[in-house]
Formats: sequence, structure tokens, C-alpha cells
Amino acid sequence: MTGTGRDTTVREIERRAAAAWPAALAEERDGWLLRHTPGVGRQRSNSALPPPPGTGAPGIGLVERFYGERGLPVRVQVSPAEEHGELDAVLAGAGYRRTGMTAVLTAPTEKVVAATASAPPLPVRLTDAPDPWLGVFTELDGHDDSAAVGREVLSRVPCPAAFLSVAEDRPAGMGLVVADGGWAGVFCMATAPERRRTGVAAAVLATGARWAREQGADRLYLQVERDNEAALGLYTRAGFSLSHGYHYRVRP
Repeated sequence: MTGTGRDTTVREIERRAAAAWPAALAEERDGWLLRHTPGVGRQRSNSALPPPPGTGAPGIGLVERFYGERGLPVRVQVSPAEEHGELDAVLAGAGYRRTGMTAVLTAPTEKVVAATASAPPLPVRLTDAPDPWLGVFTELDGHDDSAAVGREVLSRVPCPAAFLSVAEDRPAGMGLVVADGGWAGVFCMATAPERRRTGVAAAVLATGARWAREQGADRLYLQVERDNEAALGLYTRAGFSLSHGYHYRVRP
């Protein structure tokens, strides 16, 4: 399977996603991408992305040293999971617990534009810089490290990017789309609890897809937790399908 066009595309998506969600420190060592962002607890910002299987890269030791030197938990993003069965088994045998089961979905941009054409005509605001969108993110994100993510990650998202929000009396929904070489990644989709199932997310996604088309991105990708049935339903209706999956392995 290694070396097929599909495998190349999957690895390309993962590298684009890593660039679109930039870690404060990112080092390439023997094919591994080692990421660390101080003050941010999220796994995506503090985990190692492995090299392609079968490349002869060394084992997990250099990853453990990198995070050990920084006093951090050792985390590996086993992605794509379908290609890294051997690595996953080694980590499981070493006591690494599995967490963060995630599906990566892709879709042709035109398909998403067409599928979301009937989204409610809500006032979606689009800016090319995070301010003042970061205030919306902090309110809707729902994590303890939201302020740190805004400061350490989102303020450094590469251009071109679209920071999307729906705000009436208070923030109702948000999203982030980052374009890169024919692809665009969809991140930070969230809706205020009282506005769920009212078309807010569909309106944000519709605006983001149209913006991506304007940037020349003919393919979209996004990541969604596998147990988030509401989001999976929205994205499936919008034309997305499964590309691959990933999860994390964390050393106790």
C-alpha cells in the first residue's frame, strides 16, 4: 500500500494540517515531526507525527527524549492509523494508552458549495486576520487553554486564512479555513449550545467553502472526533467522505 497515490495524498493532508495549525516549536528529526507549544495542552500542538512506514526511520527513542527533555507527556499522533499498525502495536505494547479517535474527511470544494447553497442566509463575518475573531473563539471554544491557543497558535496561522463568525447579541458560531496549494483545511467549527441545529454551522461552512474556491482550493479537508455524531452528519450532508483516521498514543 505504501507509495500509492492515495498514501501520498493522505500524508500530504497531514503535513498541510500541521502547517495550518502551527506549533510554536516544530522540528524534523529522522522523518518525525516533533511539535511543542508552551502553555497549550491540546494534543495536536504537543505530539509527534511519524514518518511514512517502511522508510527505515529509527524507533520511538528520539521522540521520548524530545518530550522528556521538556518535561512533557510523550504523545504520538498515529496518523494515518491505517498505515501505522506496526507502530501502533509497538506503542500499545509499551503501555501507551489510546485517545483522541479522529476521522479526517475530504470533499471537492464545488460539491460542498453546492450542498450548502440552501444554508440559512445568516450574517457570517469573514476577516483575514484573527482580531477580533479571537474573542469569539475564546467564548465558543470551551477549553481551559483557549487564550493560550489564541496567542500561541491562531495568531500565527499562515495566510491566506478566513476567520469566520456569526454574532448577533452574542457569538453564535465560528470556523476557520486555511488555504494551501489547492487544498483548504476547515478548523475550529463550533456553535453556541442554544443555536445548535438552527443552520449556523451550515452557514459558516458555506461561506468558508466559497472563500476556499476563490483561493483556488478545489479540495477541502477537516478533522472531527469520531463520536461527534452531529458534526459527522453535517459534514456528510455537505459532501464530505472519510479519507483516513488517526488517534494519539500517550505514555503514562
